[in-house]
Amino acid sequence: MTVTRRLSAILAAAALALTGLVAAPAANSATGSFVATPNGMVGLQQEIVIRAPRSAGQVATVTFSSGSLTNAGQTVINPQGFGSLAWTPTSAGSWTLTGTAGGTSLGSTTISVAPMPTTTAALVPNLVQTGVSNPVSIVVSAPLGVLPPTGTVTLRNQNQNEIGTATLAASGGTTSTATINWTPASGEALTATYTPANPAGFASSVSDTSQPQTTTARVPIALRFPPVLYVGTPTIIGAQTGNGVTAGSAAFFFDNTGIIGSTPTDSTGGISAIWTPPLAGVHTISTQFTSNDGRFTGTSSQIVNIQPAKATDSISVTPAGGAPWAANSPVTVTAGTDIALSAATTSGATAVLSESGPCVINGSTLRPLSAGQCTITATSPGSSTIAPATATYVISIKATTKNRRTR
Repeated sequence: MTVTRRLSAILAAAALALTGLVAAPAANSATGSFVATPNGMVGLQQEIVIRAPRSAGQVATVTFSSGSLTNAGQTVINPQGFGSLAWTPTSAGSWTLTGTAGGTSLGSTTISVAPMPTTTAALVPNLVQTGVSNPVSIVVSAPLGVLPPTGTVTLRNQNQNEIGTATLAASGGTTSTATINWTPASGEALTATYTPANPAGFASSVSDTSQPQTTTARVPIALRFPPVLYVGTPTIIGAQTGNGVTAGSAAFFFDNTGIIGSTPTDSTGGISAIWTPPLAGVHTISTQFTSNDGRFTGTSSQIVNIQPAKATDSISVTPAGGAPWAANSPVTVTAGTDIALSAATTSGATAVLSESGPCVINGSTLRPLSAGQCTITATSPGSSTIAPATATYVISIKATTKNRRTR
């Protein structure tokens, strides 16, 4: 949510909050101020809410620290005594956020930031020539957020013998890639393992196993794609030219229907494109290649069993001592009463909470500020086999008796 939208939402609470009748999480008791933000996840932008009724019009600075990592952001406290700024965590672990304005402490809070899950795919050509070097492209992706995974990938055979290790490079969005050269023998099966950089911001992951066919002859062109494909899930599909094959271009087909037009090879002889499988079941993917100098032509095809669409993750949010909230069903709470929340997912992934309206979340504790309607959103990144999801909860906040008397 943008700063402007968040401030507009919270102004509904300002009249009551500024009276001091509603205490706030992570408060500085001397000034009635606070710094609040939910527990987060690396790469997902979240919002920090600052209440500083005695610092209206001043610039507030929020310092973020985790171990040796430190950075800061600033915002202007509005006439109603609130400020807001966006922050994207870059490392998992415990973070302390401290606010100041004009030399005055606005309080601090400590939250937990979870690592972002990842998926790793080894794009091994489906046919490789033995005894010569074959490039294997390895792709590591994050399902949500704005940051690409950092770290290294290691390629191993079925005996866990290491073939090579390479450092990932960002390739766009939340995806990073690396290439490892492999000289195959017959019957080898490969897996790739992702190891996050230190300090870790992403969770490690291991690819599905790929077992290509081998030949002693030169391979003009070979398909490469993840071993497991899902309907509706965008995936990298591509091809790789063989040893000594000159540059050219290839087109791709699904059950003999064109899906990707003629695409040139890169400096390694590889071709990559994004494709979304449309149908489950047994199908054929193929490619046709022609070199620019006309010396090499070839086709490659592969029968694949495309899996049905991934199930969407299921999220539950439960207040301490209560029953799980029902998504899209009203929940009633009382202003000024802290509510500890816990979130769980079917995938086992961490669910991240956010809010809008006259309420704040600090860590995993909800604080309704004043009467009105607050919306809580829980977001799950899912897993390699379960799709990301969000769940929305509408919270009706009723005023306390004391709040009613102040109107």
